[in-house]
Amino acid sequence: MKNKQFSLAVILMVLPVWALAGIFGAAPGSQSSTAVPANDASIVDWAAGYQNYAPGTDVDLTFQTPQKALGVPGNSNGISEGSVFDIVSLGRGGSIVLSFDPPIVDGAGYDFAVFENSFSNTFLELAKVEVSSDGVNFVQFLAFSLVPAPVGVFGSSDPSDIEQLAGKYRAGYGTPFDLSQLSGNPLVDLNNVAYVRLIDVVGDGLADNSISLQAVADWAGIAVAQLPAYVVDAINAAPAAVYDPYPTISSAGFDLDAIGVINQLLLVQMDVVPADPNNTIDPDSTAVIPVAVLSSSVADGDAQNFDATQINPASLRFGYTDAANVSTPSAVDADGDGLTDMSFGFRTQDTGIACEDISTVLLGETLGGEAFSATDFISTGECDDGACH
Repeated sequence: MKNKQFSLAVILMVLPVWALAGIFGAAPGSQSSTAVPANDASIVDWAAGYQNYAPGTDVDLTFQTPQKALGVPGNSNGISEGSVFDIVSLGRGGSIVLSFDPPIVDGAGYDFAVFENSFSNTFLELAKVEVSSDGVNFVQFLAFSLVPAPVGVFGSSDPSDIEQLAGKYRAGYGTPFDLSQLSGNPLVDLNNVAYVRLIDVVGDGLADNSISLQAVADWAGIAVAQLPAYVVDAINAAPAAVYDPYPTISSAGFDLDAIGVINQLLLVQMDVVPADPNNTIDPDSTAVIPVAVLSSSVADGDAQNFDATQINPASLRFGYTDAANVSTPSAVDADGDGLTDMSFGFRTQDTGIACEDISTVLLGETLGGEAFSATDFISTGECDDGACH
């Protein structure tokens, strides 16, 4: 498991000086806080679209505009006023899916942050968070709560009692999520998270609490035996439910302001069969398909800097069936721009490319672990044997 931006070890180091504090990151401004400011330089993008908005009960129409969750927080009118009313309310038990293009990826530290509109550090309306690569199969983060009892309509919760629940922090500060917490789940590709679903926590005692000694130890990347005694006691005393303010009305439930992307899939360029302007591939061939991945430079007018010489050849997956590189990587200048590109090779029969396919994709990572994707058009023969996809 990769190092967290703020590990449990840091939280435990400062925890004894707090009165009645929980075991997780505290409010913005505290040493242990994991809060991500809306203007933080680590945020590289924002949600691009939405779907499946299903408002729950007790939410007025004025708060049912899902477009207000797109882009930066408080910016539905395009001038970044930062209004606390510039949100979409999920309503009691409601949900929404936001989409991302390019997708979110599992990079170093936290990968995305969810922003709510709370007016204080303690009035915290919560939502469970799920992610998906295909928009069909969703995987949920384990939700941890030490909030001991039901919270009234204007009741208070300590953010250090809450982890992996959106809404942990007040307006202007995002709650961060680390995709590595979902490692090993076959239902989601952590290098291609195109959807995030938020599900309102109804604070009536029916929302499941995932907290346990093993779950918290796994979250922190340590053994259960390494948890201090007072942390063990806190977890053992936790309720079975997640509580938040209840019953709220008018804009009941979680108020979604925005989702900021911290680690994003890098889109680069490639040239399939560089010597052929038509990128011709014979699906029946046993030959190796040459593929050049192109470097780019902002100084040369490109949209981004990308050094193809830093690609990890072992990470490459090409075509429909994730063919592996079988050639010795070689340096080339495939597009004649003076930058060093890299050439790789993939066995045609390993790629799953069939007649009448018109494009193909390459996925990979740099030596530094940055995920990237490239797409290019291809030309194949017409179908004559029913072998099309």
